[in-house]
Amino acid sequence: MNGTGSALIADRMETSSEMDCSLAAYSPSERKAILYHRFFLSIELGKVWRRTKTQRDGIAQLKEIERHKYYLSMQSGRDIGWDVAIFDWIRNHAAAWREWWEQHWWEKQWWEEEKA
Repeated sequence: MNGTGSALIADRMETSSEMDCSLAAYSPSERKAILYHRFFLSIELGKVWRRTKTQRDGIAQLKEIERHKYYLSMQSGRDIGWDVAIFDWIRNHAAAWREWWEQHWWEKQWWEEEKA
């Protein structure tokens, strides 16, 4: 992302009184992700970008939850089920994963486009 977009988002993060009310319950990385999405939606980069980003994020998150389910199941010696895995992943790992993902998905996107 170019410096201008980052500056605009950072500016919104610092000055938005809306954030105090509606985003206060979220971690800093989740608030940043929400504001990134709001920013890109507001400048209308097109439906294709939004759909692609949403799909990519969802697939990556599902893979992480699936991996988490596998490890929890191995620890407990039985299949723990999706509900338990999802709840545990959200409670214990979602914020950190979101922070990592939002920092690295641009690089991953570039790498996948270069390979194609």
